[in-house]
Amino acid sequence: MLRDSVTVVADVDASVEVVWRFLTTARGAWWPEMRFDAAVGSPLVETWIEEGRHVSATGSVTRCDEPHVLGFSWTEQGWDHPLDVVIELATHGQTTLVTLTESGFSRARTPYSLRAGHDEGWRYHLARLKRMSEGEAVDVDAQ
Repeated sequence: MLRDSVTVVADVDASVEVVWRFLTTARGAWWPEMRFDAAVGSPLVETWIEEGRHVSATGSVTRCDEPHVLGFSWTEQGWDHPLDVVIELATHGQTTLVTLTESGFSRARTPYSLRAGHDEGWRYHLARLKRMSEGEAVDVDAQ
């Protein structure tokens, strides 16, 4: 049975409120390609260059329980259905545990390689969120 979801976890040495701020309103400091407002129904778009051409994923925010849960649904050209992303922030002692789950790959009928690609991509983005939330500089041009 193929895995239908990707889950990535990061332990961030910052408060839930700080991580939430960098995930939502200060996101441009570490992920300028992703645009949305932290409100249910807000349109969402991520743009990037892949093999020399501009590509985008579009969707909308589906959950916004500040400062603990952000969810969105998004799709790219060629997917049969959108993928669902839920990002949960939980206090873990003096740190914040960030758990991101993306699901719906089977329903979207994406190639299996997309799961691995998204797993790698989410690890990259959560590492940047972690560094920014912990007060480290992040080069937004390095991708």
